[in-house]
Amino acid sequence: MFDTLKALLRGSADQPDQQAPVELAVAALLFEMARMEAEPTEARLASARAALVRIFAMSEARAGEMLAAAGAPDKRLTSYFDAVSLLNRHFSLERKIALVEQLWRVAYSDSELDLNEDHLARKLSDLLYVPHVQCMLARQQARRSNV
Repeated sequence: MFDTLKALLRGSADQPDQQAPVELAVAALLFEMARMEAEPTEARLASARAALVRIFAMSEARAGEMLAAAGAPDKRLTSYFDAVSLLNRHFSLERKIALVEQLWRVAYSDSELDLNEDHLARKLSDLLYVPHVQCMLARQQARRSNV
């Protein structure tokens, strides 16, 4: 099953919908943030679904399906490399900053920021080549929107 996810994240040639691997990569990163404090709560999953809707203008139902696929035990990320590499190839800096802001929104969805959530958001921001100042501005924006 891990090979299937890797193939989806890499965008296999037989995949008719080229946007699906990118959507799945984003869903996987959002799911990882949602589950930073053990199992994801409904509030965190709702925040992750809303993030997918904002990023891709997809329906709530499709966002839920993407998160469910990303959160399946046999499809959870064991490395961020494939997802981040795909996003670095397909996302502009502006879209990466928007993604980082959505990651922060998921982290703040329970009105508290855990050290692990902070670490993950900063780590993914670095891997996506988002400048630190942009990461911190996205954090402030997410914090203000969750108040």
